[in-house]
Amino acid sequence: MNKWILRLFVALMTFILSVALTGAFRFLFGGSPIEIVRVETPQSFLDFSDDQAQIAAIYSEYGPAQTRHDRAFFERVEADNFMLFSGQERLTREQDIQWMESQPLDRSYDVRVHRIRVFGNSAVSRGHILVTYGNGQTASWPFIDVLVRRNGTWQIQSTTSSE
Repeated sequence: MNKWILRLFVALMTFILSVALTGAFRFLFGGSPIEIVRVETPQSFLDFSDDQAQIAAIYSEYGPAQTRHDRAFFERVEADNFMLFSGQERLTREQDIQWMESQPLDRSYDVRVHRIRVFGNSAVSRGHILVTYGNGQTASWPFIDVLVRRNGTWQIQSTTSSE
């Protein structure tokens, strides 16, 4: 036990001596050898408000487009290799559109986005779709979307949802 205490004491004293010598050396011979440079990042580089507005515009049209079974809208906003993950199912863009077209016309959809996070040319959004059935009953389907910007246009790459 005494050997460990002695070793610990020697290590501590060595550390204190090295810190003191380093400080004295820097004081006598001209400060820190490391130059600290502050890099200014342009504010516009980190400003994704335009992208968030473009994505929010997609979601403002999404519910009405799904209500009226607007194939052209979904072919425009869902990427060619779009995938929908819902429970145990996995649907391509075409399968998703065919499912939408097979639904009764008396359903209405309202998309409510809780959060949009943009990471350069990709983004993640989270929210839920409020479905109102013809008999007045409602259901809420939570979703998480991954979006990508290609040629200046945002598209939904994948959706994970539960019905």
